[in-house]
Order: sequence, then C-alpha cells, then structure tokens
Amino acid sequence: MTLPWYFDVLGLPAHADGIAVRRAYAAAIRHMDPATDPDAFQHLRRAYEAARARCEQMDTAATTSGEASAGGPALAASGAMGGAADKEDKPSPEESPALPVDYTVTLAWRFAADVGARRAEGIPRMLDDILAELRTQYIDAPGQFEEHLIDLLGLQRIAHRAEVFAAAETRFHWNEVGHLAALGQRGGWVDVVLSQREAWLTLAADRRQTWLELFARAEARLDNALLRHWPELAKLNERFPAWLSLYLSRETLQAWRMGFDTQSAAAPKSSYRRMGRSAAVVLAVIGVVGLASVAVNDLLRSPSLSPMSFLSASFSGDTPRRCMELYMELDKPDAFAGKQPDEVDALKARAHHCQRAGHWRAQTSSSPSLSGTDVMPR
Repeated sequence: MTLPWYFDVLGLPAHADGIAVRRAYAAAIRHMDPATDPDAFQHLRRAYEAARARCEQMDTAATTSGEASAGGPALAASGAMGGAADKEDKPSPEESPALPVDYTVTLAWRFAADVGARRAEGIPRMLDDILAELRTQYIDAPGQFEEHLIDLLGLQRIAHRAEVFAAAETRFHWNEVGHLAALGQRGGWVDVVLSQREAWLTLAADRRQTWLELFARAEARLDNALLRHWPELAKLNERFPAWLSLYLSRETLQAWRMGFDTQSAAAPKSSYRRMGRSAAVVLAVIGVVGLASVAVNDLLRSPSLSPMSFLSASFSGDTPRRCMELYMELDKPDAFAGKQPDEVDALKARAHHCQRAGHWRAQTSSSPSLSGTDVMPR
C-alpha cells in the first residue's frame, strides 16, 4: 500500500498515531516561516489536518468495531467516507480533498502582524478582541490559539514579546496549577520563563531598569558604547536565557557578542589603547594647540612628566600679566591676520587657559604693570 501523501510530508510511517502527528508538525513548523513561504506552510498544514483526521478516524473505528489492528479501522473509515480516504492515499496533494487552514493559525499570524504594526500599549486590548472572536468558534479554538501564541513567542516570530507574554499570562491563566502541565513542552517553556522572571526580580530595581533600557537600545541599534557591556550581559544571559529572549532577539545577542569580540581583538592594535587614556589626552592637546614637534618630543622623552605637568608646562608662561597682553593682542580686529592655522589654534588655546585661570581681562589701573615683574598666579 502506498504511503499516504500527508504522512510522507510529515516524515511519518503509515501506523503513526495522533501524538506522533502533532510532534512531527511542531518540529516541521519550527523550520518554516509562514510569512515568507505561505504556500509551503499551507501544504504542511493540509498534511497535518489530513493526518490528524485519519488518526481520529482510525481511533473511532477501533472503538466501535473492537479491531486491534491498524489496517482494519483504516479500511472501515475509508468505506464510511465513500472513497475519500482512497483519494488521500494518493501521493499527489493536488488530488487530495482541500482542507482549510486552521482558523486559529490564521488568527495567530494576523495577531502577530498587528502587534508589529502597533504600539505595545494596545496589546492587552488586541488580545482581548482576539479571544472574544475565538469564543464564537469551536470549543477548542482558544486553547489552540494559545499554543500558536506560545510558539510565536518561543520562536521570536512576534514583536513586543515581553508585553505579549504579560498580557497572555493573565488571560490564559499561566499561574494556575496544572494548566502549564497540560500544555506539554510549550507549558514547560512558559514555566521556565516565569521561574527566571522571579529570579530576575531579585536584582536591584535600578539595575533591572538600566538593563531594560540597554536592551531596547540594542534592538534598535548596536553601538560601541553598548558593546562594552557584553561580559556582564553574557552572565545575565546564562542565568535568564528564556526571560531575556522576550527582550533580545537571538540575532541581537549574536551581533552583540561578535561586536565585542571584534572590538576586543582590535584594541591592542590601537595606539590610543596601548598608551592609555592619559597619553591619549596628551596627544589630543598636542594636536589642538599645534606645538612644535621638537618641543613635544622633548616633553614626551621626560620620564617623570605626567599628563597634568605636561599641560601645565604648555602654558607655564601665561602669568596674569601675559594673559592681559594676550587679551590686548587678540582684542584687535586683525588679531589673526597673517598667522598660520597652527598659530591661531595655539593663541586660542592660551586664551582658553587664561580664561579658566581667571586672568582673561584687559589691563586696569590695579593690574600689574606691563613693564613690571610678572605677578605669580593666585
């Protein structure tokens, strides 16, 4: 006997039961995106519905006829269907009876699309509307939708997962004893998320808030400031992987880790990192004020020269009297006429130093004489 096409699609033998059919379907759908390949998804869904209907017919026939073999009920069911099962046995899906896609699957994907297009604040109301619609359908519709929703959350095929999870938790009573156990592996995943959330809440509130803000930034765009947080994030992800999956996609986590590794690998090649922050500040000042290379080399060769002493040495001659002289010089309309850009930068840097020292002003009668001895800074 030819293997029924729907068992062939699901990769099952002819004697597969309903449990095997559900497991095979759940495994196959994890490797498929209905949004990008709707035809393949509908073909898989038709196979699932046909296989499930066949198993139910076999179970019913076995109950009524008392036959123990799998072949007897199948033949009896075929006769009751008026030859419909014979058509299903053909390998070509085009010749099989057209079975509609499960309404709850369509509703779940429609909900996922709506969530991605709207604000997170509207998710509870959207879910309430969906459940109200489901209650007008067959009795198992809400439960089947719940299973599809958990799949969307676990596979990260829906936006605003944390908000969706919170809304679904209350509406599907995930905290009730025994409910999650009835959901099988899906319920086990939800239970893990809830347990990790309880552990997450033991962290300091300000720390949790900071990390949630970083997660939102990372989902929008990863930058160098975020990459440096990877070591601590990696530890968090080891403790709360299921809970964090509601906030960070697998793609973001992978990009975060790879970005940090790349940044760390490049760090030893950076001259700024080799010299350290203090030396980098020194070089930045050198570039701004445009000091002569000979003087710079002399300063850097001094083993006892600290960055602060270097900065002080750069402007050591700018006493209050000289600051006033500089003020008078730069107060002229043509103060920078005929000067090179490096000279202009150096004068501006000196003026900034004088201003910070409190000496950036014109000479007054109480000011020290320009011809007299320099007054030491206060």
